[in-house]
Amino acid sequence: MRVKEAARLVAEVLALILFLETASCAYLFHGTSDQISISSGDPDAKIYLDEQLIGRGNATATIDRGKKYTITAKAPDCQDSTVTTGDKFDPTSLLGLFLDLGIVSILVIDMAATDAAWKTYPLSYALNPICSLKPQTSTPASAPAISASPSKG
Repeated sequence: MRVKEAARLVAEVLALILFLETASCAYLFHGTSDQISISSGDPDAKIYLDEQLIGRGNATATIDRGKKYTITAKAPDCQDSTVTTGDKFDPTSLLGLFLDLGIVSILVIDMAATDAAWKTYPLSYALNPICSLKPQTSTPASAPAISASPSKG
């Protein structure tokens, strides 16, 4: 009877360890993706995320953590405006220090396996296509002739 109880206790402890190790903190609380929003001052500007059209003027997208994306705003007769998404460390990952000193939960799961340790930063982007001012084609009115006479002094 004691062998069965010991085997059951070992199985429960192993199951608990397995559960804790597969559910790291950043992955558990924030997942592996972030939602970003992109806006443009030009309501007709086409917004692209890695060469795929995602909207006009304003757009939102869900992107994977730990990856870089290129966001571009395009408008006719204008120069494209482009930015690359950034990231920063998600301090929620540090909670893994309480689980296993961070050896598996932070280093293996949050950083290597899921990239959950790196959150997208910033989450909002503003892009405006660069449109040059069109030169005026109208001719200026002729200026009146100015005549100067020497003054006597």
